[in-house]
This record gives sequence, structure tokens and C-alpha cells, in this order.
Amino acid sequence: MLSDERKQKARQLLKACDVGDGEAAAKLINDDFTFRFMEKAETWTVDGKEVSTTLDKATFLNYGVSAAENVTKDKLLNLSFDLTVGEGDHVMILGKSDALSLKGKPYQNNYVWYLRFTGNGISELREYCDTKHAHDVLFD
Repeated sequence: MLSDERKQKARQLLKACDVGDGEAAAKLINDDFTFRFMEKAETWTVDGKEVSTTLDKATFLNYGVSAAENVTKDKLLNLSFDLTVGEGDHVMILGKSDALSLKGKPYQNNYVWYLRFTGNGISELREYCDTKHAHDVLFD
């Protein structure tokens, strides 16, 4: 697969997550896929429940892809991408969100996403952002 194809697939996965399209996301990721919120804690609390910061494929497809539906008024994060860089099996994307939380607060976060490809599919997605801002604005 060419670098431009990997970059396109990486953006497609993030857009599928933005709109909650689990079917599209499933077509892009491998069986060994993992998603990790890049924060020091191994778990965090959402609505009184302890949640791992690392999700396997099934958990990601069930809960991660549709996360915006549960935390924003329009059910979207309105992700935009500023730069996509690829080297070998690795893609990094700089981007941001522009959404309104269920509490009515603006959620405008900056992101770096790292994606690692194995073959034609994505095996790893890491999300780097201001997690304090996410917790403060999106969760109780």
C-alpha cells in the first residue's frame, strides 16, 4: 500500500469515528487493533464507571466509534485535519475538534493521532489531546 493510501485510510477511520459509523471503521481495522487514550492513567472514570484507556477491536467498535454521540449535542466532534504525515507503516495526523458538549460548553481540542498499519489495515490508533479539557468539558 502506498503512503497516500495509508493517509487516506487513517483520515477515513477518524471521520468514521466522528460520525459514529462502526461499519466503515470495521472495514479499516485489523483483528489485532487497539485504541489507546494517551494519558498516564491506565483507567479513568466516566459517569461513575471505570474505563480502560486501551480498547480492543470489539470494545472500540461498540463504544469508541460512537463516543461523540454520547458527549456532544450534535453527536459529532466535527473533526478537522491540519496535516497528515506518513512514513512506512506509520501515519500521524494533526487535527482539532469543534463541538458543543451536552453541558453546552464548547469542546475545541487539539489532537495528534498516531496510526500503525499492518498490511492493508490499521492495527493501532493512539489519541493524544488535552485530556483534562476533555474530562472537564465532556464528562462529569
